[in-house]
Amino acid sequence: MKGLDLSRAYYNEIIKPLINDNMPQIANNHAAALIGWGSDVLGNDDELSRDHEWGPRCIILLPDSLSDYCGILYDMLNSEIPSHFMGYSTRYVVCKEIYARILSDTGSGNVNIDITTCSKYFQDNLGVIIPSSDIDWLSIPENRLLELTSGEIFFDGTGELTNLREFYKRYYPLDVWKYRLAYMWQSLNWDIDLIGMCDARNDFLSARNCLSATLYRIMKLTFLLNRRYSPSYPKWLGREFYKLPNLSKEIGPILESCYLDADIKSVVGKLEKICTLLIEYQNTIDDMVKVEIRPVSFSRGFWNIDFQHIANQIYDSIEGELKSISLDGAVDQWVTNQDFLLDSHKLKLLSSIYK
Repeated sequence: MKGLDLSRAYYNEIIKPLINDNMPQIANNHAAALIGWGSDVLGNDDELSRDHEWGPRCIILLPDSLSDYCGILYDMLNSEIPSHFMGYSTRYVVCKEIYARILSDTGSGNVNIDITTCSKYFQDNLGVIIPSSDIDWLSIPENRLLELTSGEIFFDGTGELTNLREFYKRYYPLDVWKYRLAYMWQSLNWDIDLIGMCDARNDFLSARNCLSATLYRIMKLTFLLNRRYSPSYPKWLGREFYKLPNLSKEIGPILESCYLDADIKSVVGKLEKICTLLIEYQNTIDDMVKVEIRPVSFSRGFWNIDFQHIANQIYDSIEGELKSISLDGAVDQWVTNQDFLLDSHKLKLLSSIYK
């Protein structure tokens, strides 16, 4: 059973009736959803992902005016919800080894229902409720945007959660999207030329390391071209990549073959084909500048397309405040520490580089 289906039924059959019967003042003044962190939110849960957090659970969001009821509501649900639902324990215990909640096999523990206000939830996860400027967008972690726009809303009596989700589902503002896209094209320059050079020196490890970095950037670039948020967790990158409506089915098998092909010269040829397809697709997108391709002015002969020139053309088409800052990328495009990427407050502290 998929976790999303389990949690939807859990809310509709158990949680919602308990709220209606015991706390009528909240009955039509809350939202319930399965959003945020977790494989079940993305629909990627399977038997291997049921070792932590997975099970009957949900998030309940109250309006700010009812914030005093968060603890009262949790205590009521923790007391009244039966110990099992559809054959699964509804009680969780904290596993100290992985710092996560796991299903209790003894009946001890508490329900896995997070209750907060909508505004606090977005502030905690994004560092902001609604960004006030394009620069504010640069410190919002993309993986959080994916998590908050995935999953499902089971009920929304006030409409607050629905409105915020719809706002973020519209994707980045045009100039923010261009800025992130320009940075990804720029970053492709860093390793792709070194693949052939390292191979010519018989440096297998360095060649493959540069190849891996390049393939990762190509995948992230493909998310941007599809205007879809990308996960930061490597485990889900491939799964989410193949869900993209454009390009992924065409270039995915070529990317996979690059990992398996022992002939680096052949791999470089495949990369050129992929990058040409990405450029051609980008030039069909409305609101995006039609870029020209030119050869690298300084080349060692292992790569020919000047990605910096592509990045510059996109950057030059930006018209707003992002034009006043250098092309350093959004915070989560250059932070690689997974703990940082999961902490919106730490990412927001790094946004001072744009000032």
